Amino acid sequence: MGGPKAGRRTVKNLVKEFKADRVKNANVIVDITERLESSDPGTTLSAVTGLHHIFTYLLTEEAIERPIKKEGDDSARNALNKWLKEMFEDTLAAFLKLLGHGERAVQELALTSLIKLMQTEGRHPLRRTSSSGYGFPLRRLKAILAVLISDEEDRKPLVNLLLEYLEFEDFLFYTLLAITDIVKAHTHTQTHTQTYMNNLFPVLERLRVPPQGSPPPLTPPKHFLTPGDEAEEENVDSSDDFNHNRRKFVLPYPEARRCLNTVWLAVLRYPLTPELYRRALVAIPDLAMPHLDKPLALTGFFMESYNMGGSISLLALQGVFILINKHDLDYPDFYKKLYALLEPTVFHAKYRARFFMLCDRFLASTHLPEYLVASFVKRLSRLSLSAPSACLHLVLKFIVNLLIRFPGLQRLIHNPDGGQASDPFQPAESDPACTRASESSLWEVASLQSHSLPSISRLAGFTKRHSLPQKEYDLGLVVEEAYGELFERASKIPVKDSIPTTFSKPQGLFCYPEDAMKDSWCVCVS
Repeated sequence: MGGPKAGRRTVKNLVKEFKADRVKNANVIVDITERLESSDPGTTLSAVTGLHHIFTYLLTEEAIERPIKKEGDDSARNALNKWLKEMFEDTLAAFLKLLGHGERAVQELALTSLIKLMQTEGRHPLRRTSSSGYGFPLRRLKAILAVLISDEEDRKPLVNLLLEYLEFEDFLFYTLLAITDIVKAHTHTQTHTQTYMNNLFPVLERLRVPPQGSPPPLTPPKHFLTPGDEAEEENVDSSDDFNHNRRKFVLPYPEARRCLNTVWLAVLRYPLTPELYRRALVAIPDLAMPHLDKPLALTGFFMESYNMGGSISLLALQGVFILINKHDLDYPDFYKKLYALLEPTVFHAKYRARFFMLCDRFLASTHLPEYLVASFVKRLSRLSLSAPSACLHLVLKFIVNLLIRFPGLQRLIHNPDGGQASDPFQPAESDPACTRASESSLWEVASLQSHSLPSISRLAGFTKRHSLPQKEYDLGLVVEEAYGELFERASKIPVKDSIPTTFSKPQGLFCYPEDAMKDSWCVCVS
């Protein structure tokens, strides 16, 4: 067993000794476990690594609670197996405790070790049965999430580390099951602290379950318990009943849908901070609404949000549109409210890209009245006069797309009766049906032909050429364009040599003919 010199030996050597003879050197586990309580983070890190290696080895070798098949005196072996299982449970409990350690490195290593040991246990379970089943160690995952979704401590860095494993289809599904139990427990206890919600929401935003009937992904989904090493798969004993009967994971959609209904409807009853409220408006249309049994139950939530104005209205757009388009919600003022959101401030909003992509989607139907779309075209044209240069590519291409989509509006390109001097457009009118935009023209866009940026003046040139592209522009390429992209594009334009930068050749610093600057400034050299 471990002697008095064991404390002076490195963890690496102790692990080697244990693997050489796990019966004789069983107390090595105790020696390493004691180092978890060390005040030195380096010692704690090495102890976590050592215990991780030991129990990975034991699980892989199936040395914990492995059934004894041979006759004889197996009492000592059974006692060792029972002790190893107890030490395994104690080690997992110690790792869970380390998730609250003062050092971030110790927290992250403990979490990674817990997940990897959970994966190894799933592949080599402690209890072997002949019944078919997937065998995911759900109780281990529940224990981890119960610590991470804390009421008192901010665990977001560790939550983000765990979220990396949601790329595995089975890990995502069992995370959803565990989160459902956690949310139910908090619903009964009525404890919904802001810290708890901040820890929970990053997980909810990543629980993306494909809707039933959706096309299969281009690449097969990856599974947490499927060995990545083909050699490991080949080394599986074909006579092993458990591995022979382990079924391939197929996501049970009915159960996933039930959990998503439970979780999201419960979360929306919690008090949400303004930031979480915005994030809920973004997440629910894609992550929750395709799976809800009664999507119209969210009508009050979205309608109230849509009528708040500002960024909240921008974010509620998609949810309201889905309720109208797919669930027959009657809301005749939808486009009137959308028209009201087209204000100069929208170019400076955090969710500008999302707003314009949704607007393009909402105005995609060719069944919309032409006069309605004309109001949006004219409103965009008027906004182009005050929009930042970085947004003008987006505005102009959006206008072009609408003109291509609705050919009858191309008369606005040059309408002699709707020029700047006699423009009948009513910009203060809130109802897009009454703006008289169909009688106007795009003289605002024509004025951009004199813009200082060549790319914008060329793009606005369609008003002079009276010709539009054959295909619509892809707004996704310019919807997030900023001044950095404009500068980078302009810096690549080749220029001629000897371009004059002033009309009068200077004779020295501040020495220009008839320049009052030299009378107002004096340069002193110290």
